[in-house]
Amino acid sequence: MHSETFEEGPSCQVGADQAWKLLPQPCPSCPWRLDQTAKDIPGFSVAKARDLADTCPDARGHGPDFDAKVFACHQSRVGEEFACAGWLATVGHCHPKVRLACVQGRVPEASLAPGRDWPALHANYGDVLRKLEASADDCAA
Repeated sequence: MHSETFEEGPSCQVGADQAWKLLPQPCPSCPWRLDQTAKDIPGFSVAKARDLADTCPDARGHGPDFDAKVFACHQSRVGEEFACAGWLATVGHCHPKVRLACVQGRVPEASLAPGRDWPALHANYGDVLRKLEASADDCAA
């Protein structure tokens, strides 16, 4: 897998007529993992992390909007983004595009829950973002 930075490809548009490329589990530096911090994400940008909030339900559990982009894996290439496995398994079911893709058979329902041997994941993006913001100072060079 090509390693692009979190800053270069934070969210993505997905094709309306094709199966989604999916990872079998979160990558080693996935921000949704409880055991990872901002310093573990290549090219981390707190501004980009904040922008990703639009891909997730808000604190009241509402959203995202239908036109919201999908939370892309930071390991995907710009222009070839694919959904973050941690995001998809944790809050992906809340995204209208994910629900539509499931109904159309382009995303398997099994990808909407963590696998048996997966690392522990945050329950919501608010927790992810707080962790990333708190650990972002460790990334300052």
